[in-house]
Amino acid sequence: MFDSTISDAENKFISYLPKTNSYYSNKRNYSFDPETNENTTSLLSPYIRYRLLSEEKILNKILNIHSFSKVEKYVQEIFWRTYWKGWLEHRPDVYSDYLIDKNNLYDDFKNKKNYLNAINGNTELSFFNTWVNDLKNNGYLHNHIRMWFASIWVFTLKLPWQLGADFFMQNLLDGDPASNTLSFRWVSGIQTKGKNYIARKVNIEKYSNIKFKDNEILNENAEALYENQEYRINKISIYETPKIKEIKHIIIPTDELNILKDLKVSNCSIFSGYPIKDYNDHLFSEKIHNHIINLTRSCFNDDIYYKDFDIKISFESYFKDLNKWIYENNIKEIYLPYVPQGNWKKIYKKIIKKYTNINFIKFNRKYDINSWIYSKKGYFKFKQNIPELIKDL
Repeated sequence: MFDSTISDAENKFISYLPKTNSYYSNKRNYSFDPETNENTTSLLSPYIRYRLLSEEKILNKILNIHSFSKVEKYVQEIFWRTYWKGWLEHRPDVYSDYLIDKNNLYDDFKNKKNYLNAINGNTELSFFNTWVNDLKNNGYLHNHIRMWFASIWVFTLKLPWQLGADFFMQNLLDGDPASNTLSFRWVSGIQTKGKNYIARKVNIEKYSNIKFKDNEILNENAEALYENQEYRINKISIYETPKIKEIKHIIIPTDELNILKDLKVSNCSIFSGYPIKDYNDHLFSEKIHNHIINLTRSCFNDDIYYKDFDIKISFESYFKDLNKWIYENNIKEIYLPYVPQGNWKKIYKKIIKKYTNINFIKFNRKYDINSWIYSKKGYFKFKQNIPELIKDL
């Protein structure tokens, strides 16, 4: 389904461009097109997640071809990802608390039969078991299926939402800390307090090729979960986007693979990759690690744009190679693209703490900052600003 290469990402994008208008609006809720049995969505999320293709590149391309009115729904869905990141940046404790909770809950549930049945696809719901196997084998589920999955996990199987979010992150090629965490909270009814999402038989059968068996019963009357916690809104640190010629040395995290191309930086010294042992917010599957590694290599090796760059890519011996890169090049100043909540926050802290003699310069994408200022409250308030945001692309 996914080749984890820049060519696969660009081919998927180009082939789906004609469908970003009314086709997407009308068919996106179907897990498969009823007429063609093909996927109804673009399948770009495993590439957008690591910004091999950035949101702004996709939006620019789409809006150069279609008017906003014709692709409004697709554009809104692209901005959902941006909104979730901004919302979580304003409330970072939501993510850190989730990590603590899921680790503690795992210790309590790791030997419980209902949890083991759920993650191994051995429940009494045959279609749910199929979703589990699809997730593990393909690293992907249609967004509507993810919503049904999460709802069934919480309200029918009565398992903690944190363990469901963790299971997704262990297996999804496009697993995003903000989108995944906050979506599970939303389904559970604690993100929008008191408003939970219920997976219903009639909805699942309408939008998928699933037919329930007589003994497959969902809890369709569940009440929203309650969270006795209020998270205050924090001020986001904003770092100016540098002038292109100022960037001489840069560490590119795997969350921002193609940022130099997006900024149109012509040449500099790059250190990229990631320290696999420190990339451990979740127990990621081998499939995910291979996906990130292959995306990183393809980004810099398969695109002629980077032919004149001095590039070092490292994984297993990341910190050893980083140390060598710094000292062999006598580096005194390193640029760091801003990273949102997730593994890279603590990796950055480790790097900065180790090299106290180096001037680390963090910088934001203007796209993120322009969007995140509207991400303090609900999405429906955020989306009112989308017409203005796309003017700044």
